[in-house]
Amino acid sequence: MSEEKNKRREEILTKPLLPLLIKIAVPTIIGMLITMIYNLTDTFFIGLLSKAHLTAAIGVVYSFVSMIQALGFWFGYGSGNRMSRCLGRRDEKEAELISADGLLLSVVSGIVLLIVLYPFSDSIAGFLGANASERLHESAVVYLRIMLVAMPFSIYALTLYNQLRLCGNVKDGMLGLMSGIILNIILDPIFILGLDMEIKGAGYATLIGQVTGSMVLTFLSFRHGNIKASLFPVSFKEGRLFHILAGGAPNFSRQSITSIAGVLLNMAASKYGENTIAAMTVATRVIMIAYSVMIGIGQGFQPICAMNYGAGKYDRVRRSFRLTVCAGTIVLVIATPLVFIFADSLSSMLSGNAEVAGLSAYILRIQVLSLPLMAFFAVSSMYMQNMGKYGKALFISVCRQGIFFMPLVFILPPLFDETGLYLIQPVADVMSFLAAVLIVRKYGCKEKEGQR
Repeated sequence: MSEEKNKRREEILTKPLLPLLIKIAVPTIIGMLITMIYNLTDTFFIGLLSKAHLTAAIGVVYSFVSMIQALGFWFGYGSGNRMSRCLGRRDEKEAELISADGLLLSVVSGIVLLIVLYPFSDSIAGFLGANASERLHESAVVYLRIMLVAMPFSIYALTLYNQLRLCGNVKDGMLGLMSGIILNIILDPIFILGLDMEIKGAGYATLIGQVTGSMVLTFLSFRHGNIKASLFPVSFKEGRLFHILAGGAPNFSRQSITSIAGVLLNMAASKYGENTIAAMTVATRVIMIAYSVMIGIGQGFQPICAMNYGAGKYDRVRRSFRLTVCAGTIVLVIATPLVFIFADSLSSMLSGNAEVAGLSAYILRIQVLSLPLMAFFAVSSMYMQNMGKYGKALFISVCRQGIFFMPLVFILPPLFDETGLYLIQPVADVMSFLAAVLIVRKYGCKEKEGQR
């Protein structure tokens, strides 16, 4: 094992937990915030055009794009978690093989999806809820086609980013991801406003950013003692493939089910018009700013959990879990009243349409109330996953947007009309929090654990 790898491993296994969590989490928090700003950028600059159908088109397509991007989290988390545990017990060769398998899966799946889905862009846009108006449908199709071309690069970049991060090198992972995101942010106003390309400009800015991010991440993987990005040699032995697919399943399930839930919500909201879809898009983006900080803290916890679990340091795993939950909850408790108070201003920043901004502020004040519960929920899934308890992690992951959210889409709107749409998320949040508490109490890290 190289000197840099060994130093990183020893820090994660021995350094005091609070300074260690801060050191690892700060880059991931910055990365999450920049990613969130990136997700807000298209909405922000499109919002300056005061055209609700364009904002709604981004919201409609985003749910589908997130579903495809879930493959990057699946292969990246599955291979990255296993790589981290391998490095924890000094098995570098196995980590290299797992990395190559994960990256090859990402490249092949991205290309296949592009070829299969592109011809059906028009039908997909309609299915996603873009039929609320003709102009919404046309804009969604334009944006969707460019996003599909960007998908192979996005899936590859997310896979490699998560491999770097979960093996303890969050800095290189963050820098690689940031390179593409920052370029996208720079190009958005140039293409959307300067060249008057509107939603087509937003799509091309994203495509160029994804290609750039993939190239930079690949370059950085060859430096600083990282496992080098390579598609060869691959060895899809049953055990390795199981760890990639089962280990990343909670992330894939969470991301894809969240996307499916978003599609169902847009379909339910389409009966109320494009302004409602646009307002829900804006509200979701605002809440995700606070949520992203907490997720960044959780991502800092993941290599600590996985590597210490691989080394058999179970008390350290438990203490790091409690510390991470406390830190994440504090962040969300502070964010909740701020979002509630400044809901109008935050909504107006992302939409120049007064009706959309006003409705978004109303939605925000309803949905933000359950936000403090989400730290325990999110970190619980990471906790189970990084110990190799894939089934428990999978169950927690699908609770929020799957087991609870999806049925509520069909229950609450008929009972409370349009307000029922806005109640779905906070009700699902409370129920999923309670489920996570029960699972962690029963299946959390014990004094003696079998190696996975």
